[in-house]
Amino acid sequence: MQELTLSVRDPWMTPRLGASVKKMSVAIRAVVLGYLAYAIFGHLSYLVMGRPVAETWTLYRFFPPPPGIGSGIGSMLIWDMGAVTAVLSLMIGGTGIAKITYRQLKGDNFYGNSDAWRYALARGRSTLGTPFINAVLLALICLALWVVGWISSIPFAGPLFLGLMALPTFGLALLAVYVAVAFLLSLLYTPSVIGATGEDALEGTIQVFGLLWNNPWRTAGYTVTVVLTALMAAWVLAILSLLALTVLGGVLSAVMGPSFDTMAAGTISYLPLKSLFFIDLPMWIWPGPLMNLLPAVDVMALPLTGSQGVAVFIGGISLVIVSGVLLSYVISCLASGFTVSYIVLRRMKDGEDLLEWSDDVDELEYREVGD
Repeated sequence: MQELTLSVRDPWMTPRLGASVKKMSVAIRAVVLGYLAYAIFGHLSYLVMGRPVAETWTLYRFFPPPPGIGSGIGSMLIWDMGAVTAVLSLMIGGTGIAKITYRQLKGDNFYGNSDAWRYALARGRSTLGTPFINAVLLALICLALWVVGWISSIPFAGPLFLGLMALPTFGLALLAVYVAVAFLLSLLYTPSVIGATGEDALEGTIQVFGLLWNNPWRTAGYTVTVVLTALMAAWVLAILSLLALTVLGGVLSAVMGPSFDTMAAGTISYLPLKSLFFIDLPMWIWPGPLMNLLPAVDVMALPLTGSQGVAVFIGGISLVIVSGVLLSYVISCLASGFTVSYIVLRRMKDGEDLLEWSDDVDELEYREVGD
């Protein structure tokens, strides 16, 4: 059992809480489902542009990037649908991880990943409804500002109306900024709120606004702490993974010779080139010798044929899977860290310790999930 101090020290537990096979298995499910939606909609968006699937695959492999502005509104909307669906899938997975974390903090180390996944699906409407409510509020405020601008365009009376509405319009614009921040915060904290309390979307919205209004600086500090510690833990894991790949690449390159470099370049091409941004980082952040295995290519490597092509394809899939596991650890860390932060902030905000909630409430929620 992880003991909480209900203080600023608790969010620093993020990397340790995230290192859980149960939580990462839930995250992997969410990553796979989100990726499938992203890949299907991504390739479909290029198909709408008139580009065959085979050509898109040759250029971008598993990760079609967003179409350019000149590609048309239809293809851009289709790609955006895939990206949004992927984010929503990760939020549902985060709810399951938050539930495991909450039960773990209460001393229940036997709450399974399958139970957590069923719980997350059963509470999916609440998880997705909370940011949706914030988005609708923001859209309504923007619509009100648009109406003010439309009325202000009327000759003679319009400028006078705008002058009279100057202060209310400024207040609406300020409220829009506040709601926009709440919307971004809801993407991070909603899984933790729903996972720990099992509330509906309306209560989730109230809790997110409460965090922003009652504890803005603590919420900001805890959020930054969770994100930074999760990224640092992922950085260490990535370094270790690259060390393993460097050892593997050194041995294989000594045995296979130049053919290994060709196969390595082809294997790397299955990852999006944007993910190779670390090649240009300073030496003190990312050790240069580890880059020996990663060819600095500016274009996608040409597909190979025969046994080398099959080996490159399998190696590319393996790299994608490894990247997915690394991403699942990051998601596990974030969901666990935000759950701890929410429990602490809820104690400071309302004086209520969520860990002292009756087990009868948890059992009722479990029965509702099983129905």
